[in-house]
Amino acid sequence: MHELSLCRSLCTSLEHEVQTRQLKQVLSVQLAVGSLSCLEPQALEFCFSAMAKPSALEGCKLTIRRQPGNATCRQCASCYPLENWLDPCPACGALERDLQGGDEVLIEQMEAY
Repeated sequence: MHELSLCRSLCTSLEHEVQTRQLKQVLSVQLAVGSLSCLEPQALEFCFSAMAKPSALEGCKLTIRRQPGNATCRQCASCYPLENWLDPCPACGALERDLQGGDEVLIEQMEAY
């Protein structure tokens, strides 16, 4: 359950922005979460709502947009969507690959006043 530590870092980053920009309230936050990040959106939402109290983040709407995983095969150079870390290349069956995305967690948007 690394959602808790991730939410702690997320709240710290958002509170830093609140202080830096002298904001009062964060209304919404949109995250891009890679499908290979091993994060459960429901656990992320639960941890965020619990950690947002009491602060400028309390009541903030958290939206999570799942990012698909993509990889390039090291054997045959095929580019393919990667749903699971253990999926082989659909063209040649190799497991060696270079990840092209899908493990990221990014703050895409924050609405505040």
